Amino acid sequence: MKFPSRRACAAFRPAAVHAAVVLALASAAARGEDAGQVIVVTAARTEQSLPDALPSTRVITRQEIEQSQSTDLPSLLRSLTSADIAQTGPLGSQTSVFLRGGDSRQTLVLVDGVPINRADFGLGSFQHIPVDQIERIEIVRGNVSSLYGSQAVGGVIQIFTRRGTDPQASISAGSRGSWSTAASGGARWGQDAQATRLSASISARGTEGYSARTPESGANPDRDGAAQQGANLRLRQGWAEGHETTLSWMGDRTRSAYDGYTPGLGDVLMTYLEVGSLNSRHALTPALRLDVDLGSTLERFTDPTGFATRGQNHTNQAGAQLQWALGANQALQGSIERKTERFDDIEFGTPTSNRRGTDAPGDVLEWQTNLRRDHSSDYGSATTGLIALGYAVTPEWRLSAQASTAFNAPTFSDLQYSGGVALKPERSRNLEAALQWARGPQLVRAAVFVQRQRDLIAFDPVTFVSGNIARARNTGVELMGQLDVGPGRLGVEATLQDPRNADTDARLKRRARRSLALNYRVVQGPWQWGAALRHTGERADLDPLTFADASNPARTTLDLTTQWQINPTWRVGAKLENAGNSRTPEVLGYTPAPRSLSLQLVARMP
Repeated sequence: MKFPSRRACAAFRPAAVHAAVVLALASAAARGEDAGQVIVVTAARTEQSLPDALPSTRVITRQEIEQSQSTDLPSLLRSLTSADIAQTGPLGSQTSVFLRGGDSRQTLVLVDGVPINRADFGLGSFQHIPVDQIERIEIVRGNVSSLYGSQAVGGVIQIFTRRGTDPQASISAGSRGSWSTAASGGARWGQDAQATRLSASISARGTEGYSARTPESGANPDRDGAAQQGANLRLRQGWAEGHETTLSWMGDRTRSAYDGYTPGLGDVLMTYLEVGSLNSRHALTPALRLDVDLGSTLERFTDPTGFATRGQNHTNQAGAQLQWALGANQALQGSIERKTERFDDIEFGTPTSNRRGTDAPGDVLEWQTNLRRDHSSDYGSATTGLIALGYAVTPEWRLSAQASTAFNAPTFSDLQYSGGVALKPERSRNLEAALQWARGPQLVRAAVFVQRQRDLIAFDPVTFVSGNIARARNTGVELMGQLDVGPGRLGVEATLQDPRNADTDARLKRRARRSLALNYRVVQGPWQWGAALRHTGERADLDPLTFADASNPARTTLDLTTQWQINPTWRVGAKLENAGNSRTPEVLGYTPAPRSLSLQLVARMP
């Protein structure tokens, strides 16, 4: 693997110094309050506390979701993380997310462990998941292909659906005819290990919207409205101590208008998304556990004026994992998975995989190793691996390092336009070093990473052929922190990187070199106040008229929120989004969300 050039190292030296200073200030400013540890599963595909996760992991809780008063999942990620988001219009419009400078096809999106990346283009349709149906989100940055296979090159976004118990209902109204309503609740029968738990939620949201494309692009200047309805059902049955089965289902219907390439033509996209899963956990012995997972994703769309008037993506996945506890702090995993993908009536890929790994969190030294072998009927076999080591310098400070390899399989569209040439999977090699400070619920992590990719698949619009024609590289620094500072809670994420085409040295499109997300929330008695500042640096993009390379200026937005807990049952809230009314687009040729105000009323039965 080639290490960063002297120029790249010089460019990121100030960022590294800044990260070290922030870590030092964090240690001095944070309070010593203790709280229950957050449990995550995405970083190692097994339960572990957040401070023990060696891959870079961020958790967005249900409390943060409600405090943000976000209207959709892209706006939630935009306000709370430094990930690059590219949205082409209002609610439900096409959205891409870029982690660690990777392509949006290289971010794996899971719902309750089930992949929702589309088989045709490889994108995860996370813009169609209502925020009212989300319990929490786990984001793992960096390659974890040895855990999840294809598409996990840049990282994984795993969404866990609602599992509420106390009845709750909410309504809201805002600018440009925006409105929403949601209700959730649950019940429990039985006691202890044999209890039955049922939870359900429904939601609906709509807006009159705004013109998705700018007038300069020749778009129809009318408003492009949207409507989204969602529902979630979860049934959890305990059989005996250490034995339980969970069945979950989430469905969504999104109607979103947009401006196509024909001026004056009203385009409407209808999307139906369903995700179902069955997860069964069984303690065979005190040291041996069996997990069985089944999942299915169905996404249908109709677009009478689009390039494809209708289509259907269907993914089925089945897997079994054995986990053997070798000691108090060490576990050995082995698993087998099979996934089939279908676009309309064409089935392809049918990949099977075998995986094994070890995880050993300890007081001083911890490590994680994973090895995975994937085989597909279309592209052959791929082997990926990960090794990560962590050393506790003190009970609060930890140094860690990891190295990994990754692959990303060709999509249906890649294979369809390959010109009869066998495509190779995209390959990646990654290095990372991190310094972490953790005390109770507070955690700050600074990481330096290097990524090299080869055999990137690109589509040539002149020849209409896809091929392995490029290489890419990225070097960067990331900072994540959750701290008690002054009277409130501070969240910070910053990314400084340099994603480029290694063959031409051109910057990769729609990925900023610098991005920052700052959140601060103060709770005083029944009142809460919050502010979310988002800065995205200048990005390379395409001119919407000529399709030539162009530059998209830096964009900075500020969101303000407040909530008043009237009594234990009733709460009111307000949000001013894009308070400065920034008109800089996320994607050239597409209108950014203008300033908006919304009011919310929430009722919860304690």
